[in-house]
Amino acid sequence: MRSALPIPHRRTLAWPGIRAGLASPTLIAGAVLLLAAAFLFADRAAMPIQLWDESRNIVNALEQRARGFSLVTTYGGAPDLWNTKPPLLIWLMAGSVALFGPETWALRLPSMIAALGTIALLFWFVRRTTESVATAALAAGLLVLSPAFFGEHSARTADYDALLLFFVTAYLCLLFLALQHDRPARTLLALIGAAICCAFLTKSIAGLVPGMGVALYVAVAGRWRRLFATPGYLVMGLGAAGTLLLFLAAREWQGPGYLHAAWFNDVNGRFGSSLVLAKPRWFYFELLRAGFFAAGPLLLLSPIALFAAHGAVRQVLLFSLCIVTATLAVFTCAASKLDHYILPAVPFMAIAAAVTCQLAIAQARAMLGTDARYARLAAAALLLVAIVPVAMGVAGAVARRYYVQVVPEGARSGQYGALFARIVPMANRPILIVDPGFSQDQPHYTPVLLAYRELWAARGVAIAHSTNLTDADRAQRRILASCDAAAVARIAARGRDIGGAPDCAAILID
Repeated sequence: MRSALPIPHRRTLAWPGIRAGLASPTLIAGAVLLLAAAFLFADRAAMPIQLWDESRNIVNALEQRARGFSLVTTYGGAPDLWNTKPPLLIWLMAGSVALFGPETWALRLPSMIAALGTIALLFWFVRRTTESVATAALAAGLLVLSPAFFGEHSARTADYDALLLFFVTAYLCLLFLALQHDRPARTLLALIGAAICCAFLTKSIAGLVPGMGVALYVAVAGRWRRLFATPGYLVMGLGAAGTLLLFLAAREWQGPGYLHAAWFNDVNGRFGSSLVLAKPRWFYFELLRAGFFAAGPLLLLSPIALFAAHGAVRQVLLFSLCIVTATLAVFTCAASKLDHYILPAVPFMAIAAAVTCQLAIAQARAMLGTDARYARLAAAALLLVAIVPVAMGVAGAVARRYYVQVVPEGARSGQYGALFARIVPMANRPILIVDPGFSQDQPHYTPVLLAYRELWAARGVAIAHSTNLTDADRAQRRILASCDAAAVARIAARGRDIGGAPDCAAILID
């Protein structure tokens, strides 16, 4: 027999001035998603393909689409052992191209859908656990307004992190619901196991790290006995582990050397030694202080809010803080540090901040109903604590989204998209791009250029590439073009530019 939530009388969050029947949760959730989609994806011009790591993912997906679906992803026609993430995102991107054609937006579509799915999931979870539509809307809004979510490596680009965020948020939220019961439903446990597998198949070990927060929660909340009250958790764990081991074995069989490369890239290279430029120990806390999350002050105050929270609201606040604490602790101790590593903690930062905001407002309202001395002054202070961080988060998000580049859209190699869009329609002769690239574990590394060339190849336009600058001097009877500074100077000296793309040159050679 399944038990209800452990608190006999659940205290919910009621926002002053908002009547329950004013609007249905479904309508409010729909409005939140529409506003989020407009904020995240509406731009005056298409964002260029990004160097890290979107360009490689696009090459992986387009080559997978051209050669057929496989466990082995390729780059430049060879098995990709530099990017050793499992292929779930690449499959989805290739499938999107199969449905909608070789367009940049189609390659980004799986990440865009995953981002909106995470927002919807967060709204549903907070609404279910707090029984407050307003708290759910605020939590979803704080997630959307966080530069961590709308910036580099997340909702707007074809990176792993938006899809990872969806599956991690799914299995963590479902695990919280399961832990409220002595014997959770088998269907619920099966969904949790599936989400864990999908998180791993999206970004390997990174999909499992936030789950350490669940271990912290069951220890702090005294729920650990529930893990052994039913064999369901053991069966779920063995099923997920067996599925992941089967994938690893199949991937190694299809492409020997994968396990060694994956261990170096995804485990030892992230935690034992740094694969990126070394960052200071408190790097992630500096990120939060600088506004990586939209409402940092509310997050900072959320542990204090635990003393004012009761029932299910207190449990969900405690759970969120455990997820945030564990994720920050693991990646702070890791050798490699990059901004987006802690993205899976951001939805739970949003939950903690939204609950803290509402508790402060509720406490202020309660004070205004008393005759205690200085009650109005204390209530005003609490309202400032609740409202000011949210207002600052909104203003900061608008500034960063539209006036400050949090995604490096103006990178030189990103101009190839605009250049090709101009010169391909006039291509009555072969096109040769001269670009020496740069060194990144291999000479002449040009992932963004290769991504655009693969896009146009999928449309039936072959674009040749040379890394030798002297080819700019020897080329005959073709369109010669480049966005490399040295090559641009040589090409511009040979004729009139017909491309019109900033920092690039394209000429007709007879």
